[in-house]
Amino acid sequence: MPHLLTEYSKNLSVKPSDPEVNKHFYPITAEDYIVIYNEQDIEAKCYNYYGLVCDLIKRQLSDLNIKIVVIGSKENITDRADYAYPDLNFRNNAYIISKAKALVSIDNFATQYASSQGVPVVSLYGNIYPSITTPYWSNKNKKIDLEPVWNVKPCMSLSDPQGSIDKIKAEEVATSILSIVEKNNKKYKGKIKTGINFKTKLINKNKKYCIDVIPKNYKNLPIFKGEILNLRLDKTDNVSYEDFTQYCLNHNCNLIIKDSVIQLEHIKNFAGNIKSIKLIITKKLDKIPQKYFSILKSLGIDFVFLVSNKEILDDMRFEYFDQLVEYYNPPKEKPKEINTNNYFMSFKFVVEGDKIYNSSYHWKNNIDKDDKIVDNADYWEELDYFYIYEQDRNS
Repeated sequence: MPHLLTEYSKNLSVKPSDPEVNKHFYPITAEDYIVIYNEQDIEAKCYNYYGLVCDLIKRQLSDLNIKIVVIGSKENITDRADYAYPDLNFRNNAYIISKAKALVSIDNFATQYASSQGVPVVSLYGNIYPSITTPYWSNKNKKIDLEPVWNVKPCMSLSDPQGSIDKIKAEEVATSILSIVEKNNKKYKGKIKTGINFKTKLINKNKKYCIDVIPKNYKNLPIFKGEILNLRLDKTDNVSYEDFTQYCLNHNCNLIIKDSVIQLEHIKNFAGNIKSIKLIITKKLDKIPQKYFSILKSLGIDFVFLVSNKEILDDMRFEYFDQLVEYYNPPKEKPKEINTNNYFMSFKFVVEGDKIYNSSYHWKNNIDKDDKIVDNADYWEELDYFYIYEQDRNS
């Protein structure tokens, strides 16, 4: 498909000219740096793995005294970069980009401006073909366009239900950055290894971090700030009501329970902090009166049935047709493409007291800070929160 500027040129009978921007000085500590533009305003263009990309390239760039600078939105900004200058105005951003060794960004004003300034660009595409908005003024040596494998074609929308942009593997982005820096700077020739000892095997479906809390031994941890906690009443029988109350009084919470209904008098004092109640059903229960759901609705609490017994699923949906009834069938087995010697990063924290685990399996077995996958049903139940990769740690 033709570039947008080409189409504008054709329709308006004018030739595109280099943009002129009155950029404004902004003090940058680093002399040599690359820039990552953090886009968060358009859902289809939000790439969630810049932190991982930084980890993959940081050692090599640090050896060459090249820093990583992040600009753009302050929302979901990675803490893996060397410097972050979020929410600057266009002219300050233009100044920072103009001095960079390379820019990494989704297709936006930044990639076009960098192109006009001769700054090498790695562009990520999620909802549109690269040919439409590729950096217009860049020759082939100064740009790398990365696109995912789309199911059929880009969604061409601001919201992408497939999350296509996150299908661009972190090692592809990292390799492209190293390659374009090496290719366009004589002093780095032969000093950068573009090969990455990392291979993505499976990308997590759930992109946002999830915090499951076993409501025992109440602790107010820093990771709780601004987050909604999932209180896993279904995972333990030894819940202290005092600890449970402390979590509900001090944090916004979802309650996950199993095969029993929580009594409303137990939550009336902190109902404003409860966002939802999710009831996992494995067997047929006595009918819950409609008044129960009406009271929850009046309190602003959502209620969801999660039915794990498929034999009663249709009956539940018929009996509670006014409520949300979902089939709860998490994975139980290892995917075929995964090897038992692979590693994982978890987008789920399981917390008990002041201890933080990578999964429910690790919590159950008191395994701390282990990133090797485990071929166990408890582990695979949380597969949607795992980014699984292959890495040779002997090299």
